[in-house]
Amino acid sequence: MSGRFRWLTPPGPAALGLLQVEGLPPQARDRPLPPRGTARFARLRDAQGALLDELVVWHLADGGVELSVHGGDGVRSLVETGLRAHGLEAAAEPPPPDRWQALAATPAPAAAAWIARHGLEPPPFAAAYLRRSPVVLITGGVNAGKSTLLNAWSGRDRALVSDRPGTTRDLVSAQTLVGGWRLTLIDSAGLRPTSDVLEAAGQELVAHARARADLVLHLAQPQGEPALRVGELLVLGKADLRGGTPGAWPAAPAWSSVGWNGRTPEQLLESLGDAVLARLGLPALVADAG
Repeated sequence: MSGRFRWLTPPGPAALGLLQVEGLPPQARDRPLPPRGTARFARLRDAQGALLDELVVWHLADGGVELSVHGGDGVRSLVETGLRAHGLEAAAEPPPPDRWQALAATPAPAAAAWIARHGLEPPPFAAAYLRRSPVVLITGGVNAGKSTLLNAWSGRDRALVSDRPGTTRDLVSAQTLVGGWRLTLIDSAGLRPTSDVLEAAGQELVAHARARADLVLHLAQPQGEPALRVGELLVLGKADLRGGTPGAWPAAPAWSSVGWNGRTPEQLLESLGDAVLARLGLPALVADAG
């Protein structure tokens, strides 16, 4: 016997059936395997070249191969018969740790791509981001443009926007996709001394949100020195009011709802997203060539 196969899904009618194959011969498929860590459509053929099924071939990072076939009982039987005709035998031992369960639990395309390419090996970033979205708290002084940033970044009018200081008093959340990673954004009350009971309660919520955030963005006003805390990412807010230079923070990302320095709001958001991923240590999802 030249190889073996193992079903990763139980028997019974289903839309798809998944199986792991070791030693799949070239004559069993109509095209070469895709590069490691990627997948492609292909046709599975029997020893006489007859079509068995149209499927998706996954070429794993460790060199293994997994097939996603149609899940009906008849197709499963045909696939098994065809693989045996190519000299493969059914493996009897239990399956390895379930990579498909990990894929199903991912919250974002980039997380799924990482598992597809690297399997269950520990990532160089926080492994929790393969199971949940990073939380990004947007903080700063009153009228810094935090709510405008949240709305623009998420593509939805989630937060009320007003020129009146202290408009935001509760935590408002939204999601955005940056480089294939889904981020949970949290808008928060502006930071300033206040005697207003509701506004003070809103600032207390900020303290609780800060404790559970993975990253805090400090949106700085155009005037004055930002009161940064350790670990915060400085963002130059209302950059269009700063003139043509970033002042003392040339490396800080900037944000303006009307654009700045010849860059559109969308381009500013893209740069801000890059800075957030870099701070979180997350690699952007890059499409494979071809």
